[in-house]
Amino acid sequence: MYLSNRYSYTVIGDVHGCIDELKLLLITDGFKIDKNGLIYNLSNKSIILLGDFIDKANKEKLAQTIEFLYKNYYHLNRDSQRLYLIRGNHEEMVYRYITNKIELDVKAIEKKRKYYNTSYLLEKNPTLKNKFLDLYKNSYIWLKYSYRDNFSVSLTHAPCMEKYLTKDTKIAHENMVKSASRSQNRGISLDELLPYLIDEAKDNSHYHIFGHLSQPNIRRYKNKICIDTSAIYGNSLTSAIIERDEIRYISVPFLNMQTPATQEYNILFNF
Repeated sequence: MYLSNRYSYTVIGDVHGCIDELKLLLITDGFKIDKNGLIYNLSNKSIILLGDFIDKANKEKLAQTIEFLYKNYYHLNRDSQRLYLIRGNHEEMVYRYITNKIELDVKAIEKKRKYYNTSYLLEKNPTLKNKFLDLYKNSYIWLKYSYRDNFSVSLTHAPCMEKYLTKDTKIAHENMVKSASRSQNRGISLDELLPYLIDEAKDNSHYHIFGHLSQPNIRRYKNKICIDTSAIYGNSLTSAIIERDEIRYISVPFLNMQTPATQEYNILFNF
């Protein structure tokens, strides 16, 4: 979907149930959140979540995140769309688990336990499950912002080859939602696993912003930018602010309102 350039866009990296950090990031960017959890004072701003707003956090924070996004999706989009959700691989997999689209063999059950803990929460809470399914149904695979001919930003959850970027085919959608798995390719650097990000990078102002890869900081090479700065791993939550023909960044630290997950970083653009 193509975005209007009448608005600026606050594009937020992988939240993974970091609801306290999400609210702080929005407030830091000038939004107001009332006592009912509703977002106000948008003026010309719109909000985009770049996918993976679920999983890895504890169940209370996951439930709060889904409730917050659900109520604000309908609050902010009453007259025109001001809150957008891009689908991440965690939303995709949890959807498949809770709608019985995955055959639950031993391997699938282990992956569900290890990576997709939101599934268990939603299976026990039908009301929350329906809210998640509604958000899933209303999510996008890609969004694109253009400001004049010499500046644009394509937004997807996962990095992908240019031949798939903003294309509406099944294989293109799959590649924009999830890239090659790090967990299944241990010992291989991200730059080796995803060589196209370096090979296809260009020195121009047609950017591709994505998350998915959980990095210790914003990672950028030419026009390729990763803004998943590992909030759930105790690091920070980051947004890219797109306004006219400029991009700037805001990050807020992990607030220790829940136990962080753990991981070893596989650094992107590690040169």
